[in-house]
Amino acid sequence: MSVSDGYWNSEWWRMAVGGHYAEAEPQMLAATDRGEGLFPENEARAAFYENWGDALSAVEQAVEKLNLALTNWEMWAACSTSGGEGTARMSEVHRVKEKIANLEGKET
Repeated sequence: MSVSDGYWNSEWWRMAVGGHYAEAEPQMLAATDRGEGLFPENEARAAFYENWGDALSAVEQAVEKLNLALTNWEMWAACSTSGGEGTARMSEVHRVKEKIANLEGKET
């Protein structure tokens, strides 16, 4: 299931698409929580925070949201079931790490 398959019609997704990330965040966190002892819906959370970070012009705030995205992409990659899947999922991790490094003026 891709992120959009499960959430594209939800209220929080529509708010995020409209740029209202702060208002959507509590609903997103509730909708993507699988309960104690289980990983949340990391793909949805990562996409949400990455898009939010990309939308921010203040570097410090953007890096904060991109770090949340990075954590979720890393958790998503860690749940891979094979080497090929893990390699593919790590591309998300590397991409967001590069965004953060670029914002912080560091070389990757």
